[in-house]
Amino acid sequence: MATRSRAIGFTLIELLLSLAIMGLVIGIATYSFSLFTRHWDGRSWGFDAAIGSWQRLDLVVSALNNSLPWLVYSEKGELGYYFLGRDEGVTFISDSPVFAQKSAAVIRLFREQQVGGKWRLVYEEAPLSSQSLRRANQRLPFNRRMVVLSDLDSLSFEYFGWASIEDKGGGLRDSLGPVESVGGVARWWTEYDGMERFQHPLRIALLIDNHRSVFDFPDRSDSALQVVRAD
Repeated sequence: MATRSRAIGFTLIELLLSLAIMGLVIGIATYSFSLFTRHWDGRSWGFDAAIGSWQRLDLVVSALNNSLPWLVYSEKGELGYYFLGRDEGVTFISDSPVFAQKSAAVIRLFREQQVGGKWRLVYEEAPLSSQSLRRANQRLPFNRRMVVLSDLDSLSFEYFGWASIEDKGGGLRDSLGPVESVGGVARWWTEYDGMERFQHPLRIALLIDNHRSVFDFPDRSDSALQVVRAD
């Protein structure tokens, strides 16, 4: 006896239902991938920004570590060192500036308030390749600028060193003759003027958002005095 063969396949309703489920799955997957991409882009931008800040700060630390003792004259004609450290920033000379090529530069590192009350750490540079620095009050063209850090809640500077060249002992002042040492002890200050103290500090501290970072600031003032004495 002959039998009828049953057709095997999908009905139209089954096919439409399968397409609807597939479209739903593709939609959910696309939305999830979009959320992941936006989240990753945000994290990637934050990572790149952190790396950039670290690289800029590393350049600043290199400039600090390669400071130069630079003797200049005050308005009264007295010798002193071109260094001025305040709570809000520091000015000094470095042999390893960020922008100047093969020349020393005067560097200003200071805090600057942003819109909204937060602070940024700013680096400015005036190269000494085309000019000589002879006086403490000499005006300089700070034509290079770089924002090192931004969006800081607080930022201040401190300086570790002796109160005077007499406290340090074995130093020279005014006439460049020997002075008597009184055996002073170096400590931290919120202000350090190289013209008055006749020396550089030994360390500089940056107080950033309640975190203290200390950087060495080599005191090479004795070598500069020996050159002046020889002249």
